[in-house]
Amino acid sequence: MNRSIALTIFLLVSSLALVTWWTWFQVGEAERLERAGQHMLAGHIDMAAQELGAEDAAKLPDLGRSRRRMFLSEGLVFICIVIAAGAYLLLAMRRQTQLQEDHDRFLAGATHELKTPLATIQLLLESLRDDRVPTDKRDRYLRLGLNEASRLESGLTNVLTAAGLRSDTRHLRTPVDGDLANDVELAVAALQPRAEAAGIELDLPQLTSIRASREPEGLQLVLHNLLDNAIKYSNRGDTVHLTLTQQGKEAVFTIRDQGEGMDSQALANAFRPFWRGRDHHSTDPTSGKKGTGGIGLGLHLCREILRSFGGTITATSQGADQGSTFTVKLPHQEPAGGDPS
Repeated sequence: MNRSIALTIFLLVSSLALVTWWTWFQVGEAERLERAGQHMLAGHIDMAAQELGAEDAAKLPDLGRSRRRMFLSEGLVFICIVIAAGAYLLLAMRRQTQLQEDHDRFLAGATHELKTPLATIQLLLESLRDDRVPTDKRDRYLRLGLNEASRLESGLTNVLTAAGLRSDTRHLRTPVDGDLANDVELAVAALQPRAEAAGIELDLPQLTSIRASREPEGLQLVLHNLLDNAIKYSNRGDTVHLTLTQQGKEAVFTIRDQGEGMDSQALANAFRPFWRGRDHHSTDPTSGKKGTGGIGLGLHLCREILRSFGGTITATSQGADQGSTFTVKLPHQEPAGGDPS
């Protein structure tokens, strides 16, 4: 935004300066032409030529050629400025259109992601209150209610975090050295109830301690978003696989699910803010189907947070319904004194 304002001010000031100079120059030339005309009426041809800028009447053709080159160069400068201003205007219009599209997508996503869980939770509570739920289905209803509450919390967290990133990029604390294995175990423990409610198994092998510089809260949000997405886009009975390995000077997380997968368009736009993939949800709270799509901020936040402490994230998929794999890489740090803890 600051660059856009600076460029706008530069174009306005440049245009104003050129118009002012051109006007001043033309007024001066008109006055000189008037005086030259008076000299010519008096029969003083050489004085008229000098008034126009030539040494004598014989130099007037050279003066004409010089002025022609000057006018052409000035015209080219004006044309370039107009073209630059037009290009900037087109870019600004495209940017405004993109912002409007993002705004519309955000509103659609927020309405779906925040209102739908509330409606489902309300329906569940009313069913339990009115004793309309068979005893053998109470656990299923309660699990679904917890699932929707977690989804609502995740959506609100992403919105608030995105607002913080856009208003103050320093809202995250300074990265510190820590054990990534502990970070992964903490995130899995937090998402385990969500996975159980959705009927998804989280497969986490025994982890080796790997140290890296990271911002703990930011990394937890990244892991929560990736695990939440893996659970959300998986079908009941699927397994989400997590690994943590060391590859050269990098620590590598992978989160692989067996769910919807992503086509080429989804892969190209996965980390774009407010972009939402395929949506499908059931209005029947007992069906076990989960709303998907989200607000379109989760993966974007993951990328921005990881960038803040030198990390990267990539997404791969064999296509629709083939599952997805997200890979997070962080600079690995050797433990001080050889102590891995």
